Amino acid sequence: MKTFSAILDLIRFRRPVGTFLLFMPALWGLLAAWGGRPPFSMVLLFATGAFVMRSAGCAINDILDRKVDGKVWRTRTRPLPSGRLGLKLAWFVFVALSLVAASLLVFLHPLTRWIALAGFGATMVYPLMKRFMPLPQIFMGIPFGMTAPLMAWAEGRGSLAWPAFMIALGGLFWAATYDLVYAIADRADDIKAGIRSGAVTFGDRLWLAILLFGCSSACFLWSAGSDLGLNRFYPWSVGIFLVFMVWQAFLVRKGIPPEGALSCFKSHVWVGLIVAFGIWFEGPVMV
Repeated sequence: MKTFSAILDLIRFRRPVGTFLLFMPALWGLLAAWGGRPPFSMVLLFATGAFVMRSAGCAINDILDRKVDGKVWRTRTRPLPSGRLGLKLAWFVFVALSLVAASLLVFLHPLTRWIALAGFGATMVYPLMKRFMPLPQIFMGIPFGMTAPLMAWAEGRGSLAWPAFMIALGGLFWAATYDLVYAIADRADDIKAGIRSGAVTFGDRLWLAILLFGCSSACFLWSAGSDLGLNRFYPWSVGIFLVFMVWQAFLVRKGIPPEGALSCFKSHVWVGLIVAFGIWFEGPVMV
């Protein structure tokens, strides 16, 4: 039972926020591609894929960061640095999850599969980016915010179009924004451990980066809605999204403790849902 519990901790089973955040841009893409009414089977398939890919991403992240995690207060109790789980078993879990993710591709369009493979590659490389990039949050936005809406659109339309890229860029900058907020919790430990992070790179100007990234995300999402003819409810949802980003930037400028940063990070799930509801309410008016 202890080993099973450690595996659940490895894949963050008890912390589903990351899965929800990964699924939100996919839901945006599904709703946009299917005129606000995607088949339930597709929603279920993409939700399952979000859970499996997020779990696999957490596993490979912990495998590659096992030595670094032991130096960070928030992550030192994770299964690998704490010794609750062996490295070989962690690799087994990662490979098993990757095979499950690959099996889901059988149900998807060929173009969707290629996009998925690109996203999988970005997910595997991301943990290494923290060693080289001063702003790894931008790279993290590729698998977490950009890939899923492109996959969803390709599955619904059989090709890619301008609105899909706008939603994808909106997802990328949104993911970068909430990961910058998340990084505040580890900033002190990251400096000691020599880990690259946007929270370290921007320092006292982190609030400005969050504001710029959040506003960029809102602009891309608005552009997608404009191209799709979403002019009734959707602009209001994007407006709420924008106000939320400005509010969080203000909170960061005032100074928030690590616990407050984690709460702000989790709250992004709700603003992602608001955007999804904005597309869903438009429904049949979309082209």
